[in-house]
Amino acid sequence: MEGARSLANQAAARGSVATPTRDTGKIRYAGRTLAVAGILFLSGWVPTTSLHAQFTLFEGEENSVELGGYFQSLTGLYDQGYHLPGTERLSGFNAEVLRLKWTLRVGDGAVVEIHDRLQTQTSSATSGFGGSAAGFGVSVVPGRTVDLSSDIVDESRLKAWHDVDRLALTLYTDLGDVTVGRQAITWGISSLFPVADLWAQFSPFELDTEEKPGIDAFRILSYPSDGLEIDAVVADRGVAEDLSAGIRAGLSLPWADLYFGGGKLWNEAMILSGVSAPVGTWKLRAEGVLPYDLDDEEVDLPRMTLGIDRLGGEFMLSGEYHFNGVGEERPSEYGQVLEDPRFTRGESYYLGRHYLGAVGLWTPGNDRLSLTVSAMANLQDSSTMFTPIITYDFGQETRMSLGGLVSFGNPPEVEAVPNFRSEYGAYGDLFFTRVSIYF
Repeated sequence: MEGARSLANQAAARGSVATPTRDTGKIRYAGRTLAVAGILFLSGWVPTTSLHAQFTLFEGEENSVELGGYFQSLTGLYDQGYHLPGTERLSGFNAEVLRLKWTLRVGDGAVVEIHDRLQTQTSSATSGFGGSAAGFGVSVVPGRTVDLSSDIVDESRLKAWHDVDRLALTLYTDLGDVTVGRQAITWGISSLFPVADLWAQFSPFELDTEEKPGIDAFRILSYPSDGLEIDAVVADRGVAEDLSAGIRAGLSLPWADLYFGGGKLWNEAMILSGVSAPVGTWKLRAEGVLPYDLDDEEVDLPRMTLGIDRLGGEFMLSGEYHFNGVGEERPSEYGQVLEDPRFTRGESYYLGRHYLGAVGLWTPGNDRLSLTVSAMANLQDSSTMFTPIITYDFGQETRMSLGGLVSFGNPPEVEAVPNFRSEYGAYGDLFFTRVSIYF
């Protein structure tokens, strides 16, 4: 099944150079892929909503067709930070995505949404960072019974493919908003360390960080009373035994926002809850999930995140502590996490147990310029990473970003049996430019 593939097999499914069969390949894949996690996931903090606009292709008395989208190009240089046999320490890469967003409105009661994407990626070396064994397009894709993707070019240093990432019909009824098909669903309130966003996490492994991966699902979103929201989902996971379903209730109170939920996700039964409350110019957050393994018939360790945000003004700040029940306590055991089904299907993207993270966003003056600085620390192995990104809005729906990722930590030991010595020590360093054009 898609969700239970090893990371190496996921890369092979998207057309990697080779499926790693030794621990050396495991470290190579993890280090480079996790480096993309840091840089692209945190770069999503740059605000983009002001540039999202659609133009009308057809408008009748009750019906209309609208088109929008964007083009993004990312080019960079990656320094692995250590040498592995059969790889090059330095590599260059380029990745591009074109997403077209079609919207058909039928009166006031129905909307059809279709997103189709064309993606390409090139690398300076067969095993380099931009290659599909370690970069864009090989992240955890939700399990789907119907495959709507097709490879155009599949070479060692050049990949090109097309896929349909949204294909959904929404009906606005007295019962609620009913959506059927491939759609984006977000649960949870954490920013850096999401624990409840289990349908399809905002993938950190993609160039296309504007939109979450779509999942094939049936969803009812209803509002039975003021301040109360009920969200029920039944989702395809690619195979019948992984069919998932859940329900979440959100309640807005004068002093806080709360949610409670639960369901069957993959082979786990889960309960989840969260709360966020403003305190002056700050907001406090807490959420967690407690899984019960239906196969092993035992309760797994929880995943929890505590957060604080500074609200408003030119400077925004967010900090989080995260306990990751999927991770391991010793770096020598990180390799086991890479093979854990909860990691390979995207429930967690982290290898250890205890983390601290922070993001600061500064948008001075006329909001054209923004500076994002983020940091993450694995508290067990004392490894850290820092991600500075500067973005400028040129107007005319065009934005350019310059940034990088600098990591600190003990690199893996490359011997007969390679071993992790820290998580972020396997990241290496990354420097990039990105151009985004919206229409």
